[in-house]
Amino acid sequence: MSSDLALAQLAAIATNDRATPSLVYRALLRSIRDGFMVPGAKLPNERELAQQLNTSRTAVRSALAMMERQGLVLRRVGSGTYLTDDADLVFDRMDQTNIGVHEAIPSFAEIVEGRLLFEPAMMHLVVNRVQDDEIIGMRSTLEQILAAPTWEDFKEQIYDLHRQIFTSTKNKFMVQIMGNILADRRAVLFDGRDTDKPAPQAVREQTHKDLKTIVDAIAARNGKLAEELVADHLMRTLATINIWQ
Repeated sequence: MSSDLALAQLAAIATNDRATPSLVYRALLRSIRDGFMVPGAKLPNERELAQQLNTSRTAVRSALAMMERQGLVLRRVGSGTYLTDDADLVFDRMDQTNIGVHEAIPSFAEIVEGRLLFEPAMMHLVVNRVQDDEIIGMRSTLEQILAAPTWEDFKEQIYDLHRQIFTSTKNKFMVQIMGNILADRRAVLFDGRDTDKPAPQAVREQTHKDLKTIVDAIAARNGKLAEELVADHLMRTLATINIWQ
């Protein structure tokens, strides 16, 4: 697949003042979804992507780094960046959320956007204050995410893990914020459909894998890595909201 064809499909977000890493990631996902970049294909270089998207090479580099950590791209020194052979299966593993309009409470997109402003930096507080028994509790919740019997329980376990992370800051204000977030998401049943049905196994496994990397960074007391992983997680989440629309 030629770079020119792939780039043509990315023009839709070029009207933004500065495309963020999240928007770059979203545009690349949509190119995969629409078949304009196929598994094994070489991606345009960072300079070409940055020019087409009216953004910086730093934003492009951040988006590609997220994709690399997800196993969506491979970087070959001296050759370029390529989609992995199973890149087209990413949507089968993705916990996608199609949000509605809620007049009384913040939308999921607003919540994630707000969390991005502070939650990555909060991880330095977490790694400095978390107790060993709290990490054990987080790992237990990770296994419950993997084994959740229904989609609603799957979501509840995910938010319980986030609640545990916020609680480990030992900061009542942070705990209060997560309580409000959870109340808002529960009020709209997590914007879900058929909440009594199981979440697909591939989705549970990918979510478990993504969140486990964060817990592992917390357990290692690596604040910098935890900050990067949480930022990645939230940016990917924001990018995939209403991805089919």
